[in-house]
Amino acid sequence: MGFFKKIFRAAKKVVKSVTKVFTKVIGAITQPFGFSPDVPDFGLDEGINMEQAIQGVLINKDSAIANIPIIYGTRMVGGVRVFVSTNGTNNKYLYVALVLSEGPINGVTQLLIDDNVITISSLDHGVLRTCSSGKHDDRLKVQFFDGRDDQVSSSLLEEAPNWTSNHRLRGLAYLALRFEWKKITDQASADNNPYTGGIPNVKAVVQGRKIYDATTLTADSTTYHDTAYADEPTTFTNNPVSVLLDYMRNSRYGKGLPNSAFNFDTWKTAADLCDQTVTYLSATTGKAFTCDAVVDTQQSLMSNIKILLLGFRGIMPFTQGKYKLMIEHAGDDTDIDSTATPSTVFTVTNDHIINGIQLEGESKVNKVNRCIVTYIDTNADYQPNQAVYPVAGSSTDNTYMTEDNQVRLEKQITLPTVASREQALQYAEVFTKRSRAQKTISFNTTIATANTTVGDLIQVVNEHIGLDGIFRISDIIIDDDGTINIQAIEHVPATYGIAAKDADITRPAISLPNPDQVIAASSLTLASGAAHNLTGTDTSGYFNDASVSTVRRLKVSWTASTDVFVSEYIVQFKLSSASDYTTAGITTGTEFFISPVTLAVNYDVRVAARNELNNQSDFVAVTGHTIAA
Repeated sequence: MGFFKKIFRAAKKVVKSVTKVFTKVIGAITQPFGFSPDVPDFGLDEGINMEQAIQGVLINKDSAIANIPIIYGTRMVGGVRVFVSTNGTNNKYLYVALVLSEGPINGVTQLLIDDNVITISSLDHGVLRTCSSGKHDDRLKVQFFDGRDDQVSSSLLEEAPNWTSNHRLRGLAYLALRFEWKKITDQASADNNPYTGGIPNVKAVVQGRKIYDATTLTADSTTYHDTAYADEPTTFTNNPVSVLLDYMRNSRYGKGLPNSAFNFDTWKTAADLCDQTVTYLSATTGKAFTCDAVVDTQQSLMSNIKILLLGFRGIMPFTQGKYKLMIEHAGDDTDIDSTATPSTVFTVTNDHIINGIQLEGESKVNKVNRCIVTYIDTNADYQPNQAVYPVAGSSTDNTYMTEDNQVRLEKQITLPTVASREQALQYAEVFTKRSRAQKTISFNTTIATANTTVGDLIQVVNEHIGLDGIFRISDIIIDDDGTINIQAIEHVPATYGIAAKDADITRPAISLPNPDQVIAASSLTLASGAAHNLTGTDTSGYFNDASVSTVRRLKVSWTASTDVFVSEYIVQFKLSSASDYTTAGITTGTEFFISPVTLAVNYDVRVAARNELNNQSDFVAVTGHTIAA
């Protein structure tokens, strides 16, 4: 047996769960913040922790029946090992098929083995690449497949037993990898062995699904997009509206809804709002909303749709046989940054209200004075991080605490699709402000309001209670007697303004030493001649033989490694005509004499630094030095 144990696991199938999505005749698939400032309910299985889910996608799993995720936008992921085998003399080759996502995806931009970034040429679909530097030099081969439906088998994996040309993993993006174990013959080969036992852990930064760009929707007079899903042009985008549209229309892993199920005018408007560039800091701009998601296909479609909507404050009512899409914002559908008083779709007066109106002010139950949003931090290897509004001790925080009698009212929200600190901060700010300045209203009304829908802004005027304000509809219920019950929340445009954010903290440059990487010595020089030779007047063991009067030496000197953990240097030499080096000695200094050497003969010398953990650097060498008289 070689370094890797003899392993073989063949993937017979990959299960992808597809469940039905249920809709209401009138109502919202999801409501922004649940239309009450509370922790959003994803409808996930009990015990699911979304922060753990963010970290969980970075783990390598072994399974032939695991649910394959869908990656949208850019995320770092582990993957599912669906095939592991060995081959070669003493099983020196380990083969792995690592499934990343449903395909086709845009590509893989970075590869990590055991958390070490691998330097390798761009990973193009089907092209075999070999690592050509570092400890994995010539010991790692990779073949990337983007998940096309017509992709062929991996030529790399076909070297392994039981992987044939029929094993194509069509429709799945995956990495085919071959790790090579080399026999350890000396300390140097042990030091430069990149594998520590078991199957190496692989992670990749993936640019996910190529999908239709919803900002290019062309709506005609019937708001009907007449291009079939399979015939649409696709591109790489992390626009959340494009992501949601793809998920709801894809028949393989989504709902497979037809074009006739969508009010595309509203989807185009929402997509444009998400794509709008806004200013977060004086020198920082970005899209209003983006989506970088790893969709768990083990969850129901309803749960995943809620998660996708949550990331951009989306509202998706189903009315008149079509899904509309709106974003909870100030109200200007041409500018998401505008806080101007918006237009409304209907004005409700006493003439439309049946049996009075119920108005409730803000409640301590729903009010918060701090919101903590967990998001994906791309600057911390895609681990979860937190954005907090307001900052503890800030003037805003002090004001809120005074208003709330120094009682901390805190809510935590996890946004598993948001990979932007600025978007997370904006989300926390809107959530907090909205909870502190809202009234709720409920009333029965006539059929005159039948054309309104969840998410619409309406104006409510009632002179009896001195009410004249704008409200957003949160729920519509049709009673048995035909009357319509509307519930709505107060709309304050200023709540949604995109204010300047505090700059991120200055993160210390952490440069902890990597024990596997040793900085080499430099400026290696060789010198020979009379000044470096030993003569018979020296009291040296060389002259025990009276016939020896001169011993020629080769002086080797170098500049010390800048690696503070280097403890010694290995000096090796050979005749230039020879193939193998011999170790002349080990020293803690920066010069060494090799003796005896032969006059007028060419020598090659190399030096490597070694650290306290017995890991050594690359050799620095000088070749073809001729020994002088």
